[in-house]
Amino acid sequence: MLNETAAVQFLPSGLPLALRWRGGLWQVIGAPASWSSPSNQPGPASTPTPLHEARGNAGTRFWRFQAQTGPASPVLEFEMSADPRSTDWRLRRVTTVDGF
Repeated sequence: MLNETAAVQFLPSGLPLALRWRGGLWQVIGAPASWSSPSNQPGPASTPTPLHEARGNAGTRFWRFQAQTGPASPVLEFEMSADPRSTDWRLRRVTTVDGF
């Protein structure tokens, strides 16, 4: 489990495009997943709500996506969160992806 500030670039549609992390630019590949956790139910025990259903919700926002720095680089899965009281995205988890 991590808790690092990370710079995320988004498309005009709101989908994540890339992540700057530890000196590298990680390009999002595949379809990212998003959800929101109500602010009155913090932590992983809360019931996630897809972001498109959570507009106006003051809860924590999350993204999970796979990314790589180039065609020959390893593929990692990133999980990010953002508290509604902040504009910073936090890197919560990074895992390797089997098969890549």
